[in-house]
Amino acid sequence: MRQIIIDTDTAADDALAMIMVLQQPDIQVHAVTINCGNIQFDQLVKNALYTLELIGKADTVPVHPGC
Repeated sequence: MRQIIIDTDTAADDALAMIMVLQQPDIQVHAVTINCGNIQFDQLVKNALYTLELIGKADTVPVHPGC
């Protein structure tokens, strides 16, 4: 099993990539870290949390804000 941490700005393309990666049975995501993007930082964090909630992973993958 591949072990990864996702570092993202949670723009639409990154959110889609997160969804695709988190659905793979041979990948274990240990955390999502948030870096700076083109919108307010708080919105980037909300986007990551919403994306994880959307696919049922909000309780298993922590989100760490920071850049």
